[in-house]
Formats: sequence, structure tokens, C-alpha cells
Amino acid sequence: MSKPRSIHQRYQREFWPAMLAYVAIMFLLWPLLPKVHNELLKIGLALLPVVPVLFVTRAMVRLVLGSDELEQRIHLIGLAVSVTVVGILSLAGGFLAAAGVVRLDGATLTMIWPALVVVYSAGRGWASRRYGGGDVMCDNGVAWHRRLLFLALVLAALAWLGRNQLLDYQLGMLYGMAAGLAALGLLLAVLRWRRGRRTE
Repeated sequence: MSKPRSIHQRYQREFWPAMLAYVAIMFLLWPLLPKVHNELLKIGLALLPVVPVLFVTRAMVRLVLGSDELEQRIHLIGLAVSVTVVGILSLAGGFLAAAGVVRLDGATLTMIWPALVVVYSAGRGWASRRYGGGDVMCDNGVAWHRRLLFLALVLAALAWLGRNQLLDYQLGMLYGMAAGLAALGLLLAVLRWRRGRRTE
């Protein structure tokens, strides 16, 4: 097995369990926050989702450090695109909130990290194609657009099945994530289709 392949497999083994832990914490434990009255316990529960995020970040750093120089440059471009796009959107949102045009609360801040990850992945894919690399959005023969569409379908099904038990913000988060993943999956599918037509 080649080293790059083993690095990507290690990344998958480290990334997905941490992401599943993050989702589980957000939907199973975080809703308990309003019922917790002990201040220290409340702080611990509020910060608990940061723990799997640290493991996800560690997996991403290990992936980048294990990559060759070209892949590291591609990751750096993806990170630059992500920080620029999300930073400008956050700044615009902050100005609109300060002007009283929109109402934003602390929960909005929890969307910044996931947005950084999603835009980073898109930016990395764009940079890889720019440098003539392969389809970084495809792994082991399964294209990422299919994975994203499947995950969007699963999240939408969870939201629909739990519509009577989940709180409004949980339903909104599930439907929002499903819609975002579906949109990204469709965008990647269209880009893949267009690239395929150009090579025919």
C-alpha cells in the first residue's frame, strides 16, 4: 500500500468517528443545557462539542503534514479560500447585526467552524483541479457528490422521523445541514458531469 493512500485511510479513520461524536453530542446532550443549573456542569456540557472538533482538527493537521509539497500547497490554498470566504461573510453578518438589520445570537457562532470545513473542502478541490491533480472529491471509487447526497438524505430522514420529538432549532439544524449538503453534492455532481463532457 502506498504511503499517500495509507495517510488518507488514517485520516478517514480519525475524521469520521470524531464527526459522529460531534453530531451525537449536539443532538443528544446539548439539548439538556437548559435543564442544567450547576454552573460548572453547564460550562462543561456547553464546551463538550469542542472535544471531537479538536480530534477532527488533529486528523486534518496529520493529513496535511503527511502530504507531499504539492498537496500541502493545495491544502493551503483551500484554507486560504475558506478563511477568506467565511471571514468576509462573518464580518458582513456582524455589521448587519450591529446595525440591527438582522438578529444573530451566540448559536450563529457555532456554524463558523463547519462552514470553514465545507468551504475548505471546496477550495481544496478547486486548487487540485487547477494544478492538474486528480479528483480529490473521489475516494475508493465513490464520488463525494454521492456521499454528500446520501448524507443529506439521511439527515433529512432523521429530521422527518424526529419531527415530533426534536426541538425547533434541532429540526432547523438538521434540515439546514441536509439542504447545504444536498446543494454541495449537486454542485459537485454538475462540475463532475461538465468535466466528463469536456474530456469526451
